[in-house]
Amino acid sequence: MPLHTSDSSLEELEARHRREKKDLSAKIMALKKTVTKGDKRKKKEVATEIALLEAEQNDRHGAEIKEFSASSNSQQKEHDAADAADVEGSLATAVSNVSVSEAADKPSGDQPAQAAPSSGLYASRAGAQAKLPGNKKNKAKQRQQRKEEEMRRLQEEAEAEAENMVDVAAQESEAIEKLVARDGLVVQDIRADGHCLYSAIADQVSLYHGSSSSYQDMRRLAAQYMRQHRDDFMPFMVTDDGDMFTDADFESHCSRIESTADWGGHQEITALSHALQTPVLVYQAGMPVLRIGDDLYPSKHPVKLSYHRHAYGLGEHYNSLRKAQ
Repeated sequence: MPLHTSDSSLEELEARHRREKKDLSAKIMALKKTVTKGDKRKKKEVATEIALLEAEQNDRHGAEIKEFSASSNSQQKEHDAADAADVEGSLATAVSNVSVSEAADKPSGDQPAQAAPSSGLYASRAGAQAKLPGNKKNKAKQRQQRKEEEMRRLQEEAEAEAENMVDVAAQESEAIEKLVARDGLVVQDIRADGHCLYSAIADQVSLYHGSSSSYQDMRRLAAQYMRQHRDDFMPFMVTDDGDMFTDADFESHCSRIESTADWGGHQEITALSHALQTPVLVYQAGMPVLRIGDDLYPSKHPVKLSYHRHAYGLGEHYNSLRKAQ
């Protein structure tokens, strides 16, 4: 998912994040309303979809904070240079004014010099002129100090976030490896390019189902099945604003599945499970194995995937699970 780059301040970024969390809450409510009472299968599917949506948003918000911090650091250097130039310009102007004032007050010829007034109107003006450069310099220094303090805070938050992401990713990877090892499986890394879900399923189909397949084949198959079974999917699909999909929204979604690197998720896994008539098992840290289609196709060898929420810090990722040698 692309990151937003138009926020001009940390406050605006945090405000947008609050709005998006509110929008997601509305979307989650809409999803929950699609579950009819007593339908355990749909309830399970909706719960999984909600968990994925929340994970994607949390990961994206963390990445955007890091990106904003890096951008602000670059802008800070430009602002510091501009502030320094402003101070130098103010000083030069003040020095010029003082020089002109001294030249005007200097006595000509043999006239005795007049003592400069120490009080009254002229003294007040001279004092104001003398204080002007210092005032501007102090204000510029205060602005710079405030910016530096904000930047330090942003940098500390970004570094803490980065350290936390690394730790979480390592912990998640270790947990998944232990989980799949109990079933005699190992993680086969799949390239993180937006096609990971389809590439992982293609890897499984090619190895264990006797059919050489590519991610393009899986994308076409998913889109084709979803179009043919529109009513099975549309009740679970909502727009970014939380509105239910229209026919045009659904067709646009299917077209993106076929022709772009849009990530795949629960709906596309369900479509491929039915299209291939094969169960799909998804292993993930801290959660039970997600089983799709195993009650419908119990005799078929399941496609086995691992779902990584924190592997790359920008969103969900899928790998293929192969039999341990």
